[in-house]
Amino acid sequence: MKIQNLEDLVAFLQVAELKSFSQAAKTLSVPVSVLSKRIARLEDVLGLRLFQRSTRAVNLTEEGKILVPQAQRILGDIKEVEEQFADTNELKGPVRLTLPLTLAQGPIAKILADFSKSHPKVEVSVHFSDKLEKLVESGFDLAIRFSTLEDSSLIARRLGPNYLKIVASPSYLKKHGTPKTVKDLLKHRLFFLSIHRQRKFMKSGLSLGEISKEPTTHSNNGLFLTELMKLGAGIAVRSHWDVADLLKKKEVVEVVLNDRLESGHDAYIVTPSNRYMSRRVRALMDTLVQEFPKFLESAN
Repeated sequence: MKIQNLEDLVAFLQVAELKSFSQAAKTLSVPVSVLSKRIARLEDVLGLRLFQRSTRAVNLTEEGKILVPQAQRILGDIKEVEEQFADTNELKGPVRLTLPLTLAQGPIAKILADFSKSHPKVEVSVHFSDKLEKLVESGFDLAIRFSTLEDSSLIARRLGPNYLKIVASPSYLKKHGTPKTVKDLLKHRLFFLSIHRQRKFMKSGLSLGEISKEPTTHSNNGLFLTELMKLGAGIAVRSHWDVADLLKKKEVVEVVLNDRLESGHDAYIVTPSNRYMSRRVRALMDTLVQEFPKFLESAN
């Protein structure tokens, strides 16, 4: 038994990740018929069926599941050898990164600017979205997320905590008073992200949703809620990194209660796989792992 064509392994991994022959063929820029022949050739060599196919779905067989990490290791090792003995050690090529929209105001610009100075031939494409993009299907190499990680196929590295702060404009507090307890918040209009509705106060056990007796506003866009709060329309619950500069400039004031609110989701950097990863992607990931936590802690 000999696997003589590495393209067969590449084709196999693409279909395994995308669960689609047509999508995998599109990603590899080959006709579906060529991709199918590569998979069939690999199955013939191994004497195994790697996929269960129907008109609606493509799923790995048990043998296919066993082959995935082995194929990743083989291709990853070959990639490392090619890069190690290349004519130059200079990193070059594209890296696609997706980030939450609110991080456009954070430290990411400086981190990427410094990275580009060190690696001028790496082309970093940054996509900002509050939507949790599917990395493989959308062609992203890396993502920073403040959320639970439901996709078990992703490799995640924790960047740091996401503390929640209760903040308001000075003009609002002067007009409506400063709440001291969770009960006091019942008298105020609250703004918070929809995903924070179930966040509870540590002592009372009450959630944000439960204390929102006054008309309230919740959204999936944190920048919108911050703007409402700055205009004096109410009190906002925001991530500490989102309002750090506003607090330093005294444009907003932190409301300190006698009960602390649970933290939000931690920050993670995620990638489809830690194998078969180019040096440029790994270099950017390592830079973010090193630099981004400094911002999270300094903002608190």
